[in-house]
Amino acid sequence: MGKRTNIILTSAMMGIATAACAFCVAQSANAAETSAASSGVNTSVNSSAATSNTPGGGALDSTSSEHAKSVDEDRSAPEETPVFDTAANYKKVGEDDDQIKYTYVNNTTKKITNPFPDVISDDEIEKAFKNKETSVEKIYFKPAATSDNPNPKSEIVKNRFLKNVDGEYIVYKVYKNDYVSGKNESQITSSQGVSVNGSISKDGSIYAGSEQTITASAEPVDFELNGYTVAKNCKKSIDIRSEYAFKNYLYLKLTYKYKFNFERFKFVYVYCHHAGCNTSYNRYFSAADAQFHFVDDLQYRSKNPNGVDKDGKLKQRGNFDTHPSLTDADKKKGTLISSVPFYEIAGLADISGTSAVITDKAAFYRTDSGDGKTSILSFDKDPDIKYAKRPILTDLTGKNIPGYVYWDNDIDKPQNKNHEFANDKDTKEDPGNHYLSFAYEMKDGKPVKRLTRKHYYVTFRAIPTQLVVKYKKSDGTFESNAKYELLDSGNAKIGNEFAAASGDIVASSINDLVTMMKSTDTTLLKGFTGYLSNGAVYLLPGKYTVKPNVKAPEGYDWVVDSNKQDSKTSADINIGLQTGKTTAIQFITFVLKKKPTPPIPTPSPTPETTPTPTPAPETDVTPEPEPIPVPDVPDVPDDSWIPVPEIVPENPEYSVVEQPVLNPVHSSDKPVERSVEQCFKAVDAGEAYSAKVPAKHLPDTGVSLVMSISALFVSLFAGFGLSLFKSRRKH
Repeated sequence: MGKRTNIILTSAMMGIATAACAFCVAQSANAAETSAASSGVNTSVNSSAATSNTPGGGALDSTSSEHAKSVDEDRSAPEETPVFDTAANYKKVGEDDDQIKYTYVNNTTKKITNPFPDVISDDEIEKAFKNKETSVEKIYFKPAATSDNPNPKSEIVKNRFLKNVDGEYIVYKVYKNDYVSGKNESQITSSQGVSVNGSISKDGSIYAGSEQTITASAEPVDFELNGYTVAKNCKKSIDIRSEYAFKNYLYLKLTYKYKFNFERFKFVYVYCHHAGCNTSYNRYFSAADAQFHFVDDLQYRSKNPNGVDKDGKLKQRGNFDTHPSLTDADKKKGTLISSVPFYEIAGLADISGTSAVITDKAAFYRTDSGDGKTSILSFDKDPDIKYAKRPILTDLTGKNIPGYVYWDNDIDKPQNKNHEFANDKDTKEDPGNHYLSFAYEMKDGKPVKRLTRKHYYVTFRAIPTQLVVKYKKSDGTFESNAKYELLDSGNAKIGNEFAAASGDIVASSINDLVTMMKSTDTTLLKGFTGYLSNGAVYLLPGKYTVKPNVKAPEGYDWVVDSNKQDSKTSADINIGLQTGKTTAIQFITFVLKKKPTPPIPTPSPTPETTPTPTPAPETDVTPEPEPIPVPDVPDVPDDSWIPVPEIVPENPEYSVVEQPVLNPVHSSDKPVERSVEQCFKAVDAGEAYSAKVPAKHLPDTGVSLVMSISALFVSLFAGFGLSLFKSRRKH
């Protein structure tokens, strides 16, 4: 039997050899996705570039839509009637639960017409085959209709990453058959199926692909060949054999539905084999990448103390994950790909002036016979570097950061002899954490988010500055065996027994400083503020305070040597980065300064005597004597009631009846022989005055006297009445 040509189209995961081969070729499409909206794959001429698959996975761009010419014949004149396969070309010869078998009947000598010229033009096909390509393909994705997008348009895709939305994939492929003469058996096989994402561990880690962790299942696919629908919504594999080699190009179309589920992902790919040369187009679940941060090493150790091993080296983030939340049974299911590297270390900042390095996105998918994967870092003779650019390790560790020196990294590495990335099986095939992959964020034991970017840290240490403290005595010599105290920027004590220098100090070279930093005899200062080596202090960038810790002679103080009059007893310093070619030293010198003579105290003034207040006289507490009862006396009316004796003047012109006169004035007459009391009694008895006493002729003053006497009587009676009223009120 002559040469045998095999063409295999499959949407199920093949064996490890198939998967590995398919993955290597498929990496050619790992560039950034380019999408172009199309009103329909069959409605207009599409000028987008076609992807031509070669053993190396090259790409070919063309914008022509002219009909192509066959390598073996002239097709310059368009055919009037399209020629496609029909049911007569496919003779069913067998079927079971897994497969349908056909014999291909080549019943025409005419060339098959391109069934999708508006997707892949004849001109594109011709140019690709003249460049010794074996196939040309284009892949479209049409999102499922939603309320937000009821009329979605198909979009062409050039990478191999599955979408994160529901939709439909349509793969168009034109395959060239080099064997057009002779009796050469040909075979086309389409196996519809998927490889479903394996188990997810409780800590969000995933398992590498294996029969124990991956489940394969059938996937319904529509398969067309040369314009004829051979199978529709079919889960069985289809085997088509021909006694003779195909004399035409093979126009293949594969359509399948895709439903996004971040927890259970389906991986679909198409694999083609022809004359020992493989081409494939694959669907991957995840576009994975990695990010490398440049950080301060001591800050890393402070923020992530569990990331340091017993020897002081940084642990590889994924390879050293012990998965403490998993049981032994969980760990034995398969090789775990840790979720730890997918989380950034909290509070750890990149070194100022640096930017993280990010790899290209690469495909990662799992099968029951192994994974399609890409190593985190590149290496010499890396076959995948042209598909997904990644740095090599020395690109990261050799980074030039002024004032810093490379120290360590926590990148996951292959488990070969030297734990390095190389063109070997350990790096490219064996499962592990050193590949670009994915993991999950978990909540209550359930996955809630897919993680596709790993974070690794490359650490550097700042070159320190030596601190030299001296005590200069009055005679110009320096104190020996003296100590000083050192505080950090928060006034926290770093130490108070650091040795001061008494002799000359020579600056170290950068290499000497690095050697000192790496020496096992060197210790770190408290708070990761610097180093202590052979009694010398080396400070990292930051602010510090230096205080003397030696007793000064009587009457003196140790102060910072300065031309300023206000010399301080402590020195505040700010240590910067050592960015020059030579190193610097921070000098602090304390000198003796006489204490100022205290001023004679001014006597305090005598306080003024506060006069003693005279106490108030004591209150007489003797009880008030009981009032003497006064017999009831009739109320005395006002003076209007006093009876005035009738005056019978002898001489009506100026005479008046003689009345009693008190203290008569200017009168030489004898007083009337009748007392005042008698007069009152007479009045009370109702007696009338008689004119027994002749009236005297008084001068004008006599009238005044009478009025005065009357007023006196009124006053007396008024006073008596008031006293009586008060007495009654008291009672």
